[in-house]
Amino acid sequence: MATKFNHNNCPRSVLVAIILPFSILFLIIFGFCDTYTELPEVGMTTTQLIQYHDYPAESLRITTDDGYILEMHRIPHGKNNYNVTKKPVIFLQHGLLASSSDWVVNPPDESPAFIFADAGFDVWLGNMRGNVYSREHISYSVNSKEFWRFSWDEMAKYDLEAMIDAILDRTQQESLYYVGHSQGTITIFSKLSEDKNFSKKIKKIFALGPVAKVANIKGLMHTISDLFKDHIDLFERYFGSMEFLPSTWYIKMASRIFCSGKLTNPLCQNVMFLIGGPESNQLNVTRIPIYVTHTPAGTSTDNIAHWAQMIQSKEVQKFDFGSPQSNMKHYNQTTPPLYNLSNIDTDIYLYWSADDWVADEVDIKDGIIDVIPSIKQNNCLNDFNHFDFIYGLRARKEIYEPIIQIINDKN
Repeated sequence: MATKFNHNNCPRSVLVAIILPFSILFLIIFGFCDTYTELPEVGMTTTQLIQYHDYPAESLRITTDDGYILEMHRIPHGKNNYNVTKKPVIFLQHGLLASSSDWVVNPPDESPAFIFADAGFDVWLGNMRGNVYSREHISYSVNSKEFWRFSWDEMAKYDLEAMIDAILDRTQQESLYYVGHSQGTITIFSKLSEDKNFSKKIKKIFALGPVAKVANIKGLMHTISDLFKDHIDLFERYFGSMEFLPSTWYIKMASRIFCSGKLTNPLCQNVMFLIGGPESNQLNVTRIPIYVTHTPAGTSTDNIAHWAQMIQSKEVQKFDFGSPQSNMKHYNQTTPPLYNLSNIDTDIYLYWSADDWVADEVDIKDGIIDVIPSIKQNNCLNDFNHFDFIYGLRARKEIYEPIIQIINDKN
């Protein structure tokens, strides 16, 4: 009698080795049978994207207090304001599985980083630990489990402080303006809730697709959470205990071929809509091959598990280490501590939409609007999915230009 195959007995690496070559071959054959034109920005780094559009680009590497080496990018001025001194500093922080490239992957009149630079700002772009630009540590190899033992808790505690302190030191300014998208909002919220002194470094926060509670999240993130809600150990078995969705050459190659074809491009669109929300007619579909070769940019499996835990707990909490004993070791209590966002006193401007599947309307009300006392504006936008806040064709008029006006009025 033939032995029944049990995938639980087959190492994940073996399954990947078997399936991956056939998957890539299928995508290549299917892609080349279609017609596509590759855009020049596909595969460029953030610095190359900035320089491609004739803007000045700088890079800065910094080390966090716990040893991670992060790379930031800078556009010190726009094309016509290089003689202006003491520009206002604005810091743009990407979301989950993303990188600094998010802010520069569209043409200059649509990309927020270029729009802010041309408006007279000194623009800085952050990169959290574990993404394609921040994969070094002073002690741990990127191939070690120790390197990947982090979630957004550590990004909030260590990464934001290291990056913002470096920016203020470099620019000789006391504070800056903060623009965050998605995970880039919960990290600043949690940091400010636990560190009152840090608020002195932030003039205003502009939160795009803001997240705190994620009890009502929809789409693929909710599906993943439901599948592994009671078995985080199974989550690690299937996805590994280290890196989640890395920015590897084979993912980039498959994406650039598959998402560039006239027949296959709509499939890539649908994957984005399954994550971020319904089609809004804001997405420049010809740019999708660029988006998908820059995102996903990598994070840790623990970080994804942290998000899944919060979906199930319906709280804004720290990472759950899986047992009362482990939590007691890390937190001196048997359950993960909750973040108290009512401690925040920095001015916050919200930009959100009922059509966003990640930053849900009910979660924004329950977890942000009804909790944080320092919200100055609550802007509900029509027909924005989660990606439209950074990629959308209407984002300039409805988000970036109003932000510029708010800052200019203050100055």
